[in-house]
Amino acid sequence: YANLPELLAAPKPDNQPKKPEEEASEGAQQYCPQYAVIQFESPVTCPLDSLLIGSRFDADIHSNSCRLAFHGRLVQPCDVRNAPEMARLRMFKMKSKEGGIDRVNDAYTAIGKGLFKKETDINLFVGMKVRLEGEGGEVGTIQGSFGKSGKYKINFPRGIPADSANKRITMEFKRYVYDKTKKMIQT
Repeated sequence: YANLPELLAAPKPDNQPKKPEEEASEGAQQYCPQYAVIQFESPVTCPLDSLLIGSRFDADIHSNSCRLAFHGRLVQPCDVRNAPEMARLRMFKMKSKEGGIDRVNDAYTAIGKGLFKKETDINLFVGMKVRLEGEGGEVGTIQGSFGKSGKYKINFPRGIPADSANKRITMEFKRYVYDKTKKMIQT
């Protein structure tokens, strides 16, 4: 489950036809089932797959507003104070690191910089994918370190444009919240 700071709002329906560029920008924000970890002040007895409805009792009953706070089904009961139990939920945060291309060696290899500090063990990142900024968005793989200054070799199997020097590269990965090893996962 992706760990987000807040739930995504559902799109508001309107009867106006949308322009193609508006539809494309909305497509980036996906509205799929969302999950929340809810911690109550006292334990609640509730079987799996039960419908839960939360209400805001502090709202004025005479106001013209909805007092429903949330609704959903209980997927997995857990104790938030129990780390192994929370680890079973497999919650992750999306992370990204940015660097740049220092120089292009040949049609398939480049030297990157800026993703890592000088003292970072780049062997931990060997095999991870990076994306080159620009129209093609070429994907390359980190092959290993280059020197001792935090630079690294990147292989682009489909080739790299010759004018790619000084372009930005991005490495995106997931990190599971309750994973003690802090392993990075790419999909």
